[in-house]
Amino acid sequence: MSNPQKADMGVLKRLKIRCISETGWFDTGEVFGDIRDAGGAEVDQYAIPWPPFGDLHADNAAGFSALLEAEEIGGAVRRLLFDTGWNPAWMDRRFAEEGIDRMLQAGEIEALVISHEHFDHFWGIGSTLKHCPGITVYVPEGFQQAGFDLIRQQGHTGEVITIAADRPHVLFHGLALVNFPMNTLLKVGGENVLYAHLQDRGIAMVTGCGHGGVLNLLEYARQNFVGGERIHALYGGLHIAPLDDWDEAKNRIIDGLKGYEVAKLACNHCTGRTAVEKMLELGLPVQRGTARNGSKTELFLGNGDMLELG
Repeated sequence: MSNPQKADMGVLKRLKIRCISETGWFDTGEVFGDIRDAGGAEVDQYAIPWPPFGDLHADNAAGFSALLEAEEIGGAVRRLLFDTGWNPAWMDRRFAEEGIDRMLQAGEIEALVISHEHFDHFWGIGSTLKHCPGITVYVPEGFQQAGFDLIRQQGHTGEVITIAADRPHVLFHGLALVNFPMNTLLKVGGENVLYAHLQDRGIAMVTGCGHGGVLNLLEYARQNFVGGERIHALYGGLHIAPLDDWDEAKNRIIDGLKGYEVAKLACNHCTGRTAVEKMLELGLPVQRGTARNGSKTELFLGNGDMLELG
């Protein structure tokens, strides 16, 4: 019998995730050098003249974005875009290479979920809106007015839905969106995380950067969702060691991940290469990528790679 205090989002038959771009940027030192030169971690990101607001190191700018394809129990297929990258030139290229532009034009993608406001996840929104200006956009509570202005300035004609903190929002049967309140560098607050309940398998979690702490996000599923006692898969940014620095606290995070007995674990750039190497040393089920289409390492599920769940 289900625990009546846990949220029941329903179940999905399967979930397929296509990594459009995990390459937030190409040179980490250059990005953080730009931040330092602009005034440091507390500066407003909108004051930094990166694309699309300027051309500062435009050749270093790329972005994070993924396509989610969910099959409901009855067979209907639903598609969501999760984040929309950074540099419009890079995102235009990746959308064309993966056929995302044609899906948007045909109305096959029903919504765009923005995980959080950081430049490499959100500033490329023009590459989505020029193909489907009326698409529904979900943002986390905590978005700045400058973020809403960017959506409007890029030609959006559809609905913008703000997800309130700590209240699961079921997008459709088997898939829920949760906004975790947080404050991080460059005056960004709030992060949306997706949870899918896969029939006979358990929960799959999809995160952009996981600024709220990957173990906290997993424990939320365990405590708050029917089916959460079993975590089947984890995809996206885990934000363990994006600068590849290492200490004992990060070791404890990796040890904690092992305790959840996840069946499939696929990471993106902000997880950090060192963190993934430590996962592999511990025998965690890391899903390797193909290091193509601009991705530089097979440690991450890279650009054009797929994760099949269910």
